[in-house]
Amino acid sequence: MQAISRRTKFLIFTLVYISGSLAFEFSRFDKNLYALIFSLIILLLNLLALYPGYRVKDLFYISFEPFVLTISTLYGLLFFPNLNLFFKLGLVFVSAVLLYISTLTNNLTIAEKTEDLSLPLFRVGLIWTQILLILQSIPLVTIVYKLNLPFYIQSLLILVYFVCASLSYLHTFLLTKKGEEVSKGEQIVLLLQMSFMPLAGSLATSFIPAETFLRATFITSLFMGMVGYTRNFLDNALTKRLIIQYSLIILFFLIVLILFKN
Repeated sequence: MQAISRRTKFLIFTLVYISGSLAFEFSRFDKNLYALIFSLIILLLNLLALYPGYRVKDLFYISFEPFVLTISTLYGLLFFPNLNLFFKLGLVFVSAVLLYISTLTNNLTIAEKTEDLSLPLFRVGLIWTQILLILQSIPLVTIVYKLNLPFYIQSLLILVYFVCASLSYLHTFLLTKKGEEVSKGEQIVLLLQMSFMPLAGSLATSFIPAETFLRATFITSLFMGMVGYTRNFLDNALTKRLIIQYSLIILFFLIVLILFKN
Protein backbone atom coordinates (compact mmCIF):
# COMPACT_ATOMS: atom_id res chain seq x y z
CA MET A 1 0.00 0.00 0.00
CA GLN A 2 1.44 3.33 -1.08
CA ALA A 3 2.23 5.75 1.75
CA ILE A 4 0.42 9.08 1.87
CA SER A 5 2.65 11.90 0.67
CA ARG A 6 3.48 14.72 3.05
CA ARG A 7 1.71 17.28 0.88
CA THR A 8 -1.48 15.20 1.04
CA LYS A 9 -1.14 14.92 4.81
CA PHE A 10 -0.69 18.70 5.06
CA LEU A 11 -3.85 19.29 3.02
CA ILE A 12 -5.89 16.82 5.11
CA PHE A 13 -4.54 18.48 8.27
CA THR A 14 -5.61 21.91 7.00
CA LEU A 15 -9.09 20.70 6.02
CA VAL A 16 -9.61 19.20 9.49
CA TYR A 17 -8.55 22.52 10.96
CA ILE A 18 -11.07 24.42 8.82
CA SER A 19 -13.87 21.99 9.67
CA GLY A 20 -13.16 22.08 13.39
CA SER A 21 -12.88 25.88 13.48
CA LEU A 22 -16.22 26.32 11.69
CA ALA A 23 -17.85 23.73 13.94
CA PHE A 24 -16.64 25.74 16.96
CA GLU A 25 -18.67 28.72 15.78
CA PHE A 26 -21.93 26.76 15.64
CA SER A 27 -21.31 24.25 18.42
CA ARG A 28 -23.35 24.35 21.64
CA PHE A 29 -20.63 22.63 23.65
CA ASP A 30 -18.66 24.50 26.28
CA LYS A 31 -16.43 26.77 24.22
CA ASN A 32 -13.40 26.61 26.50
CA LEU A 33 -13.51 22.82 26.64
CA TYR A 34 -13.98 22.65 22.86
CA ALA A 35 -10.99 24.97 22.33
CA LEU A 36 -8.80 22.85 24.62
CA ILE A 37 -9.73 19.52 23.02
CA PHE A 38 -9.52 20.82 19.45
CA SER A 39 -6.13 22.46 20.12
CA LEU A 40 -4.78 19.15 21.40
CA ILE A 41 -6.18 17.39 18.33
CA ILE A 42 -4.46 19.92 16.06
CA LEU A 43 -1.16 19.40 17.90
CA LEU A 44 -1.47 15.63 17.44
CA LEU A 45 -2.37 15.91 13.74
CA ASN A 46 0.50 18.34 13.24
CA LEU A 47 2.94 15.78 14.63
CA LEU A 48 1.43 13.04 12.48
CA ALA A 49 1.66 15.22 9.37
CA LEU A 50 5.35 15.91 9.98
CA TYR A 51 6.24 12.36 11.03
CA PRO A 52 8.86 11.02 10.61
CA GLY A 53 11.88 13.29 10.84
CA TYR A 54 11.60 15.31 14.03
CA ARG A 55 13.17 14.58 17.38
CA VAL A 56 11.76 15.01 20.89
CA LYS A 57 13.61 18.28 21.40
CA ASP A 58 11.96 19.64 18.23
CA LEU A 59 8.41 19.18 19.57
CA PHE A 60 8.09 22.68 21.02
CA TYR A 61 9.33 24.41 17.87
CA ILE A 62 7.10 22.51 15.45
CA SER A 63 4.04 22.76 17.71
CA PHE A 64 4.19 26.40 18.80
CA GLU A 65 2.78 28.13 15.71
CA PRO A 66 -0.08 25.63 15.04
CA PHE A 67 -1.15 25.85 18.69
CA VAL A 68 -1.12 29.66 18.75
CA LEU A 69 -2.96 29.91 15.42
CA THR A 70 -5.66 27.54 16.68
CA ILE A 71 -6.15 29.38 19.97
CA SER A 72 -6.14 32.78 18.23
CA THR A 73 -8.76 31.69 15.70
CA LEU A 74 -11.13 29.99 18.16
CA TYR A 75 -11.04 32.73 20.77
CA GLY A 76 -11.20 35.38 18.07
CA LEU A 77 -14.53 33.86 17.03
CA LEU A 78 -15.61 33.69 20.69
CA PHE A 79 -14.66 37.19 21.81
CA PHE A 80 -15.92 38.97 18.69
CA PRO A 81 -19.43 37.52 18.26
CA ASN A 82 -20.71 40.60 16.42
CA LEU A 83 -18.52 39.98 13.38
CA ASN A 84 -20.57 39.07 10.33
CA LEU A 85 -20.48 35.56 8.90
CA PHE A 86 -18.33 36.45 5.88
CA PHE A 87 -15.68 38.03 8.10
CA LYS A 88 -15.64 34.94 10.33
CA LEU A 89 -15.29 32.67 7.30
CA GLY A 90 -12.46 34.88 6.08
CA LEU A 91 -10.76 34.65 9.48
CA VAL A 92 -10.91 30.85 9.43
CA PHE A 93 -9.70 30.66 5.82
CA VAL A 94 -6.76 33.03 6.39
CA SER A 95 -5.70 31.21 9.56
CA ALA A 96 -5.93 27.89 7.65
CA VAL A 97 -3.63 29.25 4.94
CA LEU A 98 -1.19 30.42 7.64
CA LEU A 99 -1.38 26.99 9.28
CA TYR A 100 -0.54 25.29 5.97
CA ILE A 101 2.42 27.64 5.45
CA SER A 102 3.54 26.99 9.04
CA THR A 103 3.50 23.25 8.38
CA LEU A 104 5.60 23.73 5.24
CA THR A 105 8.18 25.87 7.06
CA ASN A 106 8.35 23.34 9.91
CA ASN A 107 8.94 20.64 7.30
CA LEU A 108 11.85 22.64 5.91
CA THR A 109 13.25 23.07 9.42
CA ILE A 110 13.11 19.32 10.03
CA ALA A 111 14.84 18.61 6.69
CA GLU A 112 17.55 21.15 7.46
CA LYS A 113 18.25 19.64 10.87
CA THR A 114 17.96 15.93 10.24
CA GLU A 115 19.36 15.66 6.74
CA ASP A 116 21.99 18.40 6.94
CA LEU A 117 20.81 19.86 3.66
CA SER A 118 21.60 23.23 2.20
CA LEU A 119 18.08 24.00 1.09
CA PRO A 120 17.68 26.99 -1.27
CA LEU A 121 14.14 27.48 0.05
CA PHE A 122 15.19 27.58 3.67
CA ARG A 123 15.77 31.34 3.69
CA VAL A 124 12.26 31.76 2.29
CA GLY A 125 11.01 29.53 5.08
CA LEU A 126 12.77 31.76 7.60
CA ILE A 127 11.06 34.83 6.18
CA TRP A 128 7.68 33.11 6.42
CA THR A 129 8.42 32.13 10.02
CA GLN A 130 8.97 35.80 10.81
CA ILE A 131 5.76 36.80 9.01
CA LEU A 132 3.74 34.10 10.77
CA LEU A 133 5.01 35.08 14.21
CA ILE A 134 4.06 38.71 13.60
CA LEU A 135 0.64 37.96 12.11
CA GLN A 136 -0.34 35.54 14.87
CA SER A 137 0.88 37.87 17.63
CA ILE A 138 -1.71 40.58 16.93
CA PRO A 139 -4.83 38.43 17.47
CA LEU A 140 -3.28 36.52 20.36
CA VAL A 141 -2.32 39.67 22.29
CA THR A 142 -5.76 41.11 21.51
CA ILE A 143 -7.36 38.02 23.03
CA VAL A 144 -5.15 38.29 26.14
CA TYR A 145 -6.42 41.84 26.67
CA LYS A 146 -9.98 40.57 26.25
CA LEU A 147 -9.56 38.13 29.13
CA ASN A 148 -11.15 39.25 32.40
CA LEU A 149 -7.87 39.18 34.30
CA PRO A 150 -5.83 41.72 36.32
CA PHE A 151 -3.47 43.73 34.16
CA TYR A 152 -0.35 42.25 35.74
CA ILE A 153 -1.57 38.73 34.83
CA GLN A 154 -2.22 39.87 31.27
CA SER A 155 1.30 41.33 31.11
CA LEU A 156 2.75 38.07 32.44
CA LEU A 157 0.90 36.08 29.75
CA ILE A 158 2.19 38.50 27.09
CA LEU A 159 5.75 38.06 28.38
CA VAL A 160 5.45 34.25 28.33
CA TYR A 161 4.10 34.32 24.78
CA PHE A 162 6.85 36.56 23.43
CA VAL A 163 9.54 34.52 25.18
CA CYS A 164 8.19 31.45 23.34
CA ALA A 165 7.90 33.37 20.05
CA SER A 166 11.47 34.65 20.42
CA LEU A 167 12.74 31.13 21.15
CA SER A 168 10.95 29.86 18.06
CA TYR A 169 12.44 32.54 15.82
CA LEU A 170 15.98 32.25 17.18
CA HIS A 171 15.85 28.47 16.80
CA THR A 172 14.88 28.76 13.13
CA PHE A 173 17.28 31.59 12.37
CA LEU A 174 20.31 29.91 13.93
CA LEU A 175 19.85 26.98 11.55
CA THR A 176 20.95 29.35 8.78
CA LYS A 177 24.18 30.16 10.65
CA LYS A 178 25.90 26.81 10.13
CA GLY A 179 29.60 27.10 10.72
CA GLU A 180 29.15 30.34 12.64
CA GLU A 181 29.18 30.04 16.40
CA VAL A 182 26.69 32.14 18.36
CA SER A 183 27.43 31.81 22.06
CA LYS A 184 24.74 30.80 24.55
CA GLY A 185 25.26 34.06 26.40
CA GLU A 186 24.64 36.06 23.24
CA GLN A 187 21.52 34.00 22.49
CA ILE A 188 20.15 34.67 25.99
CA VAL A 189 20.74 38.41 25.66
CA LEU A 190 18.98 38.49 22.29
CA LEU A 191 16.11 36.42 23.68
CA LEU A 192 15.67 38.82 26.60
CA GLN A 193 15.74 41.83 24.28
CA MET A 194 13.15 40.38 21.91
CA SER A 195 10.73 39.39 24.68
CA PHE A 196 11.26 42.35 27.05
CA MET A 197 10.42 45.11 24.57
CA PRO A 198 6.79 43.97 24.04
CA LEU A 199 6.37 43.69 27.83
CA ALA A 200 7.80 47.20 28.30
CA GLY A 201 5.42 48.50 25.63
CA SER A 202 2.47 46.84 27.34
CA LEU A 203 3.34 48.37 30.70
CA ALA A 204 4.14 51.80 29.24
CA THR A 205 0.79 52.08 27.43
CA SER A 206 -1.33 50.60 30.22
CA PHE A 207 -2.69 54.05 31.13
CA ILE A 208 -3.94 54.75 27.58
CA PRO A 209 -7.64 53.79 27.20
CA ALA A 210 -7.25 52.36 23.70
CA GLU A 211 -8.88 49.56 21.73
CA THR A 212 -7.34 46.18 22.48
CA PHE A 213 -6.58 45.59 18.79
CA LEU A 214 -4.61 48.86 18.49
CA ARG A 215 -2.69 48.11 21.68
CA ALA A 216 -1.87 44.62 20.40
CA THR A 217 -0.72 46.03 17.06
CA PHE A 218 1.63 48.48 18.78
CA ILE A 219 3.09 45.78 21.03
CA THR A 220 3.56 43.48 18.03
CA SER A 221 5.37 46.29 16.18
CA LEU A 222 7.89 46.34 19.04
CA PHE A 223 8.42 42.60 18.62
CA MET A 224 8.73 43.04 14.85
CA GLY A 225 11.38 45.71 15.38
CA MET A 226 13.36 43.47 17.72
CA VAL A 227 13.11 40.52 15.31
CA GLY A 228 14.49 42.73 12.53
CA TYR A 229 17.21 44.03 14.84
CA THR A 230 18.21 40.50 15.86
CA ARG A 231 18.26 39.17 12.29
CA ASN A 232 20.44 42.01 11.00
CA PHE A 233 22.68 41.94 14.07
CA LEU A 234 23.46 38.25 13.60
CA ASP A 235 23.96 38.80 9.86
CA ASN A 236 26.35 41.69 10.58
CA ALA A 237 24.06 43.91 8.51
CA LEU A 238 22.74 46.24 11.22
CA THR A 239 22.89 49.93 10.22
CA LYS A 240 21.64 53.23 11.61
CA ARG A 241 19.23 53.46 8.69
CA LEU A 242 17.57 50.15 9.64
CA ILE A 243 17.28 51.20 13.29
CA ILE A 244 15.64 54.48 12.22
CA GLN A 245 13.23 52.61 9.94
CA TYR A 246 12.13 50.23 12.69
CA SER A 247 11.84 53.14 15.14
CA LEU A 248 9.61 55.08 12.74
CA ILE A 249 7.32 52.06 12.27
CA ILE A 250 6.96 51.68 16.04
CA LEU A 251 6.38 55.44 16.43
CA PHE A 252 3.65 55.32 13.77
CA PHE A 253 1.69 52.63 15.62
CA LEU A 254 2.17 54.49 18.92
CA ILE A 255 0.72 57.66 17.38
CA VAL A 256 -2.24 55.68 16.00
CA LEU A 257 -2.77 54.17 19.47
CA ILE A 258 -2.86 57.61 21.07
CA LEU A 259 -5.01 59.30 18.40
CA PHE A 260 -7.68 56.60 18.39
CA LYS A 261 -7.92 56.04 22.15
CA ASN A 262 -11.35 55.54 23.66
